[in-house]
Amino acid sequence: MKKTLSLFMVAAMLFTLTACGQSGGKVKEAGNESGGNKGKISILIPGDNTPKSDNMVLQELEKRTGIDLEIIYVPTKDLPTKRSAMAASGDLPDIFTASGSEAQEYIDAGMIADVSGYLDEYGKNIMSNVKDIIYTSPMNQDGVYLIPKGNVPYGNNMNIRTDWLNNLGLTMPADLDSFYKVMYAFTYDDPDKDGLSDTFGLAADSSYTTFDTIFGAFGIPCGTDLIPALIELEDGTVTTWVKHKNFLEAMTYIKKLIEDGLVEPEWATITMMDMFGKLWTGQAGAMNFQCAGPTNNWMPSRYTENPPPTFDFAVITGPYGDHGVSPNYAMVNEGYLISAECEDIEAAIRVADYCNSEEGNELLYLGIEDVMFKWTDEENGEYEYIGEYKDSATHRANGGFVYAEFMKPINNCELRIMNEQSRTGTQLAYDEMLPSVYIIKTLETRQKYGADLDQIIKEMYVAILMADGDIQAVYDEYMDRWDTEGGLEFEEEAGAAWREQNEK
Repeated sequence: MKKTLSLFMVAAMLFTLTACGQSGGKVKEAGNESGGNKGKISILIPGDNTPKSDNMVLQELEKRTGIDLEIIYVPTKDLPTKRSAMAASGDLPDIFTASGSEAQEYIDAGMIADVSGYLDEYGKNIMSNVKDIIYTSPMNQDGVYLIPKGNVPYGNNMNIRTDWLNNLGLTMPADLDSFYKVMYAFTYDDPDKDGLSDTFGLAADSSYTTFDTIFGAFGIPCGTDLIPALIELEDGTVTTWVKHKNFLEAMTYIKKLIEDGLVEPEWATITMMDMFGKLWTGQAGAMNFQCAGPTNNWMPSRYTENPPPTFDFAVITGPYGDHGVSPNYAMVNEGYLISAECEDIEAAIRVADYCNSEEGNELLYLGIEDVMFKWTDEENGEYEYIGEYKDSATHRANGGFVYAEFMKPINNCELRIMNEQSRTGTQLAYDEMLPSVYIIKTLETRQKYGADLDQIIKEMYVAILMADGDIQAVYDEYMDRWDTEGGLEFEEEAGAAWREQNEK
């Protein structure tokens, strides 16, 4: 398993280091002014579960670290709004996550602590994880303000039910025509053979990432809602992914899937968790998502069918021979910040450092050993949940899994226990990552216009898919807005930064 980890994690980290230059960066010394127990350490964590506020995992984490904790748990989609509101009221949590221009704004405003004087003594696990990546961040040139997420996020897979394929005598789709055929059959040909018309092809919501593999078939990396992809056009312009020459062709294909009823009927309004539920309850036959969910984390307890569904991963090739998914890198501009108002920075670093250890991440992912789970073969990553915690909802309500992304180490628990199929799928997603532009420098135009430009793209995406008439006209209207409301200025600065980065 360790060999697999090095293939798709370390390689991406090295890519990032190469792209940004191997500048060491001098650590600015800071004194340790904390002392004693100054009260709870508050942490803002996004997620889409419903843990109890004082659950067993948090109690155990407090016991192991000797630090009182206040976890502010908010839905992922509400994180930017909650974070901004807390900043505006002067009540930022001690530890929170942010990226890019927003993180830089907090630093520039003097709202973030320089933790460089604490990491050597209290952050050994953090430094073992992020290594020199921490000094390549442009936010850390005069100290250490941002603790980057050293692990590389998983890529996406098109997860397709193979039991339904077998029921219908179909094979795994490999191009857009066969993908349409499979989605049509999953919707109209009774793939579960229950005699009811109660299924559809693809689970999706209003996020364009649920069609990541389809955009990839047209050679387009779309990125994520939080970090949309950038591309370089043939003339050297660095710009938004929606200016790709094949964008409207891809949208036309997606629009046909929706209009023909092959996609989640409530795609425009459904929440992510409800979208997952359509897969769990046997209504959807496919979903574009990290395979660790469908084939590992949710297997088998989240599924209501007995036996549970089976999946495999489709690579969809488009009309010009393209295929792939959006890339992920070790993010030097995304990570954790500690508020300048934190009364005990040492304690904040110590709790973050413990969570960044393999032992700490095991607690946050699996829960308390011999209470919530037990190892059956620890060396090979085999375990089982115990008693009532075999139920995923009960496990998560008591704190299992829901905080596992906080300070997640590279060799994290999820990777160590992942089943063979999910490891294969995760490697496939890494191998399929498309090239894109990744600028490590914080851009002034991104700080100034980024949120508005992203919102224009999100609105345009939904408007095109819901349009009755000419989608070119809809596209042109929104792109005129994008250009005039800061997009052209952004392109100019982004292009210059990309050329400078590539010259290093």
